[in-house]
Amino acid sequence: MNEELTNEVLEAMAKCNDGCPSCGANEVCSKNDWQDTLQALATALLEERAKPKVWDGAPEWAKSARVMWSDTCKNEPTNRGDYSPLYTRELPKTRARQIAEKISAALSSQDRYKPEVKIIESVLEKYAEELKEASHDK
Repeated sequence: MNEELTNEVLEAMAKCNDGCPSCGANEVCSKNDWQDTLQALATALLEERAKPKVWDGAPEWAKSARVMWSDTCKNEPTNRGDYSPLYTRELPKTRARQIAEKISAALSSQDRYKPEVKIIESVLEKYAEELKEASHDK
């Protein structure tokens, strides 16, 4: 069944609204009962999750990665001068940063306040450190 789960079929399944006659997944859905279809989707998802990802093992602070392919176990690149793709990601915001941005947005809507998000964030981080220290002292 995995061969039948093409991108077009999966996209049609994702948009399913019971309009079966015109649906791109109609053939797959009508040929298999929903349990078989669900099992095939779950199996495909597990296989995809098991594949190594670019960011596996990367440090938390890393924002970009370049992948190098090799045809040997000696870590010799096969791309002979061609550059491999550069992958980038946006780092998740700390909770202090999220709170600081909300405060900044609320205050900056008032003309007399134009606070910097970094200042608010540093104050919140300092407060969090103090709370942590206070809980260790108990």
